[in-house]
Amino acid sequence: MSVDLGARFRRSVLYDSGANGRRRKGSEMQAAVRRFTLSGLAALIIVAIPVVVVARSLAVDQALAHVAERSKQIVEHEFAPDVTDALLAGDAAAVAELDSEVDPLIRDAHILRVTIGDADGTILYSDLDELAGQQFDLPDGLTAQLQDGTPVSVLGAATGGSDLFEVDHDKFVEVYVQATGGNGSDYIFELIYPPDEINRMEDEMLGVLPVVLVALAVLQLLQLAPAIRMARRLQDDGEVRRRLLQQSITASDRERQKLARTLHDDVIQDLAALAYSLESREQQQAKPDHAFQTLAKNIVQGSIASLRRITVALYPPDLSAMGLPVALDGLGELVRRRGAEWQLEIEASAPTDMVRPALLYRVAREAVTNAAKHASAQVVRVSLRDWGDAVLLEIVDDGDGFSPADAARDGHLGLRILRDTVHDAGGTLHIESAPGAGTRVSVTLPSAGVDSPMLANRSNA
Repeated sequence: MSVDLGARFRRSVLYDSGANGRRRKGSEMQAAVRRFTLSGLAALIIVAIPVVVVARSLAVDQALAHVAERSKQIVEHEFAPDVTDALLAGDAAAVAELDSEVDPLIRDAHILRVTIGDADGTILYSDLDELAGQQFDLPDGLTAQLQDGTPVSVLGAATGGSDLFEVDHDKFVEVYVQATGGNGSDYIFELIYPPDEINRMEDEMLGVLPVVLVALAVLQLLQLAPAIRMARRLQDDGEVRRRLLQQSITASDRERQKLARTLHDDVIQDLAALAYSLESREQQQAKPDHAFQTLAKNIVQGSIASLRRITVALYPPDLSAMGLPVALDGLGELVRRRGAEWQLEIEASAPTDMVRPALLYRVAREAVTNAAKHASAQVVRVSLRDWGDAVLLEIVDDGDGFSPADAARDGHLGLRILRDTVHDAGGTLHIESAPGAGTRVSVTLPSAGVDSPMLANRSNA
């Protein structure tokens, strides 16, 4: 069982180009918009997460640096001068003097704990009396870090040990400052703060994030419009390609049908008649006479001529070798053979690319064949001339004429397919005809230098 794949594909293309094609095109556009939107949201989330993490980290770093610098100022100007030998000896007046500096800060909750210790980790003073005299392990490397006078701040659970005593906060800031006391010796001051400063700076930094995220969202929306235009342009290009493929398949089918009819009506019939005659002669055991030989020779020569005409009609060698004017002049043989008058006027510089001559020749061949074979034309005139920035080809005959509207309804595809092909090439094709009034077919194609994109692409292929 044979399957006409071309016809099946053509039917699918024709079906797809109707209402179903429009629905499919709309659904494809919606799917493309959804994909672009989802990818934009994914990109926004991917960008937002690192931004939040980095912003939070920067806020913490800035807050720790700010608290450390403030602690250094407090220690050097308020606490360190009060550290004297009398304080270390437990003199009540000296302790009371330092308490007067520490207590207001703790009472106002600016500071949670204050301790003063030596390099061995022994606490010499604390606002919490029971810590005095105890020894705790200092963080590794803390002493070396404090040597250049830079304070060290730590977020979270403090590592010095004194924070374990009555600091009712899950998160706090511990700052270590090395400073010279009033007695000229160096001591390590430990100040523990509530997390208020960290939280405030985090809030300030993260407060900018909504603005950044809104800006990114707006940018995404601004990109949506050109993305939709690009998707539509790609879909339109796809529609053009599908239409061109449909036209190519339809034209190919029509050419095969015409070729089959021509071979059957002319060559095959003549050769079949010759075969019957030869068979009859053979059965009669009669030698071919001169008249029969002449008839057979004429039939064979006529068949050869018909095959040559068919070959030339498909694509004349003159078109590529000699150019369009010579190929157009070759069409006159069909007209003259039927006893009609042939007129050819060339007043244009013929196109030199590969696409225009073939397209113009196809239109001329279709129109001339219709005029000579079907319209009983007595005069067929073909003219090629420049027309501004275009080339104008006209085929005029005085034949029977026809109604273009009726021809379209009857399914005559030849010139209709050529009209669509010419339109896709950036040109126009007009048919003027009426019953009994002859026919005029006019084609305009852009001249060299004003090529349409399709012509340029096909010429470079």
